[in-house]
Amino acid sequence: MDRAPRRASRSAAALLVALAVLLTGCEASQVLPAPSDAPQLPSAAPQPPSPARYVGNPGPVLFGTAPLVLYPRTTTARRLTPARYLPLGSLWVDPLTQRIEPVLGDLSRTAVLIGDSQSAPRDSWVRGGLRGAGYSVYFAGAGGTGYSVGNRRTHAYVEALRRGDWRLPAGTPRLVVVEGGGNDASRGSGNAAIAAGAKSLVAELRRTYPGSRIVMVGTLAKAAADGGGRRTRVDTLLRRTADGLGVPFISCGDWISRYHLKNQLADGVHLKPAGRARLAPVLTAALRKLGVGIT
Repeated sequence: MDRAPRRASRSAAALLVALAVLLTGCEASQVLPAPSDAPQLPSAAPQPPSPARYVGNPGPVLFGTAPLVLYPRTTTARRLTPARYLPLGSLWVDPLTQRIEPVLGDLSRTAVLIGDSQSAPRDSWVRGGLRGAGYSVYFAGAGGTGYSVGNRRTHAYVEALRRGDWRLPAGTPRLVVVEGGGNDASRGSGNAAIAAGAKSLVAELRRTYPGSRIVMVGTLAKAAADGGGRRTRVDTLLRRTADGLGVPFISCGDWISRYHLKNQLADGVHLKPAGRARLAPVLTAALRKLGVGIT
């Protein structure tokens, strides 16, 4: 039998095999990962932040199917789905901060509010003031916390953010408001600790939301001559700190006296529902005076 045709046949077969491998390799680089409730990470990759279980609303995205959580350290930029394309309710890991963030959609009329028990109630004067200024409110905070103090379950503001005690939403909210100082005042925190906590928090917020405006709301209190005490002094301290950071500040260190709300106090520092309703429009007016109200 002629050896030349045999060699030609073997060469053609080898060429076909090589071509098949090449095509398979190219195609595999475009294959999207199969959906999974728990994405498989390389053994050498860092572990995802706590909590380890993630939830989301089932639905199609650019690749995979929710619940979908992305780990940018192991996902190339070319294949990283932007948060705006993920289903509402999904959680993703922000590639800049490495923090888990809920996907809530358009935040162009949303105010993210970080605060304490003055802000926490749904009918709080802070939330009411923001709603009066045209915002939907996303609250991230907890009673008993502040710039330098936490409670049994939640750390001080900046540590709570870094540790995931509460989460900020993905995207760019129109406004970020930080309210507080009362618990720092009542728990004996020094000026340096309070100012340091405020500076660290603002730095984290600017890193998280570089396109958002930030406003600080001070410590609700009586006037200094009317028994405001440490709460009024902390409000003044926060004003100075905000001025140094270039952050607009709304002082409320004398509002209880100025707006005749002492008979609306439930416990000396917190307002009754009627008092909260009376004070909300005051905050609305202050926000609009700063030029951050929307219609």
